[in-house]
Amino acid sequence: MLGYGRRSKSRVLVVDDDNGLRASLARLLAGQGYDCREAADSATARQWLATEPDIAAVLCDIRLPGESGLELLAHVVADFPDVAVVMTTGIDDPDTARQAFEIGADGYLIKPFTRSEIVINVTNAIRSRQLDAQRRGHLRGLEHTVSRLQTLTGVLRGIEGPLPGPESDEDTIDRLSRAVSLREEETGRHIQRMSRYSRLLASAVGFDDAAAEQVRLAAALHDVGKIGVPDLILLKPGSLSPDERVTMQRHAQIGYQLLAGSTSDTLVLAADIALCHHEWWDGGGYPRGLRGDDIPEEARIVAVADAFDALTSDRVYRPKLGVYEAVATMTELRGRQFEPRLLDRFFGLLDEVANIRQSYPDLDGDEPRIRVLVVDDHEMFLESLVRLLGVRPDIRIVGTAGTVRQAVRSAAAYEPDVILMDFELPDGDGVVATERIKTRVPEAKVVMLTGRTDHQAFVRAIAAGCAGFVRKTDGIDSLVTAIHAAQEGDSLTPVTNLPRLLRGLTATNRGLGSDLGTREMEILQLVAGGLPNREIAQRLYISLNTVRNHVQSILHKLDAHSRLEAVATAAREGLIEHDAEAVGGA
Repeated sequence: MLGYGRRSKSRVLVVDDDNGLRASLARLLAGQGYDCREAADSATARQWLATEPDIAAVLCDIRLPGESGLELLAHVVADFPDVAVVMTTGIDDPDTARQAFEIGADGYLIKPFTRSEIVINVTNAIRSRQLDAQRRGHLRGLEHTVSRLQTLTGVLRGIEGPLPGPESDEDTIDRLSRAVSLREEETGRHIQRMSRYSRLLASAVGFDDAAAEQVRLAAALHDVGKIGVPDLILLKPGSLSPDERVTMQRHAQIGYQLLAGSTSDTLVLAADIALCHHEWWDGGGYPRGLRGDDIPEEARIVAVADAFDALTSDRVYRPKLGVYEAVATMTELRGRQFEPRLLDRFFGLLDEVANIRQSYPDLDGDEPRIRVLVVDDHEMFLESLVRLLGVRPDIRIVGTAGTVRQAVRSAAAYEPDVILMDFELPDGDGVVATERIKTRVPEAKVVMLTGRTDHQAFVRAIAAGCAGFVRKTDGIDSLVTAIHAAQEGDSLTPVTNLPRLLRGLTATNRGLGSDLGTREMEILQLVAGGLPNREIAQRLYISLNTVRNHVQSILHKLDAHSRLEAVATAAREGLIEHDAEAVGGA
């Protein structure tokens, strides 16, 4: 051993047409803890890069048969920006070295080289790329937050000045709600309820009508600072780590900084509420540890209203409590988190609170929403999709991502039903993301958002397990239809395109589908022909439920989660023919 210490199993692709040297380099790196793949030419290397996830580095000879190592380097730099590349050569040519570094090489070694030189260069190249990726991710996160803050600032500037007249109050609340309802926890219904609870309690403790209405308006922005909290923390299903909790708690200060200094009295009040609604009556809250009357009364009112609605509403980290369970929970915190006077008065208003809840209910539990993750690196397009889909009563946006890496992490964290996946991403493409996601969340349905029409892109997406495709230029109604079709397992690919796409798939031999029965094979061929369940039932003279049961059995036996994935798997396994006549007319 060379003394560099054991390291995690980073994957390295060794590309050299000298079989002996290539094998020797692979053994050397494997001995240092790397997981190695080998390729004798650029074409094989491209296949490894396209199909093998998490390659961290490529050790590549410049002289290769066919496409040169420099051409392969350009491909890696363009399509796999997180992969480090160290070039090797037997010719000491400064011009070639300069060209390699200009293209984007992380290292350059001249043969013969020592074992230490190989290990040091590969290790340093991987570390350098990892740091670059972290910096890019940090910058992208900052850009995402800044964009959202700029959007919000524009909304806030639009309502500054004198309070609107009564006829426009609801419009103002709607604008505020749409600005801050960028996360599932802060749904418009939650804001509508808790802001009205706040008005109700303010009136009950002596606020006049104008002051109570101002509390309602300001309360709508109580959690506006969460616009600066990362999705992975804000939407995390489980409990937060200590560091994540600290990040979450910063939303109070962020909200205050956004709203303070306004010329609108309502927004000045909203700033105080945003800052202080997590302070506790006994001084145990955050961010300043205020206690008692040092906490603005409006913030103490909002704290009661917000906590009650949060406890009685579903959250990503826990189910809702019943009213009496919520009352019991809050009573335990009487005199600690909540001012006794306000808590007791609120509990005396539960009949009026119930009326508000009935007027602004969440969706019926019998009508579950489809959980959707949106992946796109175009900020304006992403925000537009979130805004347009977020108002749908049948869809719940659980998170967003802008890179392959973020998409994989978000899918694992949120476990969405459907993922809207941009084909072009800065650190890879939607196909790579789909492949990685399917290994972690196989039941997720991926709908590819694409402006591309090339055959090979569709073939790769189908092979990765994509449930279908939607053009980015299609309207929102088409996108909603696609989300529902994917959730229900229907194919989104035009039937006329399937034969040509299926022929492009690489054959496999995993033994899937060997236990399919005669009727299941018959139905599978009809599914491949693009027939919906109802038409299959009519053609075979069986019930619709029977067809559905057979389709579910087919999906299970083929280890598939959509009709398109099942058809693709069957074609690759040789279970169905995929010539135009057989697929289209079975």
